[in-house]
Amino acid sequence: MTRYKLPLHIKNYVKTELYDYRKNKRIINELENDNNIRTRTILLTLQKINKIDKILNSLSDEDKEAVEKIFFEKHNQVFAEMNDNLTKDMYYNIMNKMIYLTAIEFELI
Repeated sequence: MTRYKLPLHIKNYVKTELYDYRKNKRIINELENDNNIRTRTILLTLQKINKIDKILNSLSDEDKEAVEKIFFEKHNQVFAEMNDNLTKDMYYNIMNKMIYLTAIEFELI
């Protein structure tokens, strides 16, 4: 499990980006559909979304489902263990793996 070790500030930044992924994707889609606006912020957010999509597409179906529960449905570890059949080790391993892969894709490490 320690193979996904990252500095705390990078881990916190990436976790925030992953938790905000769905909201950002929805906002970008609304802006593109309504206004066809291209600002620097929109382009940077779209770039982050595309990088997260790339990582999600590289995961196994089981890992994708776990990432979905952890980051997008925001299930905590106890809830995921009781309702999603994710053991504590699986939960944190998949969480840390996704954070690590995202940090690499974002070129933070």
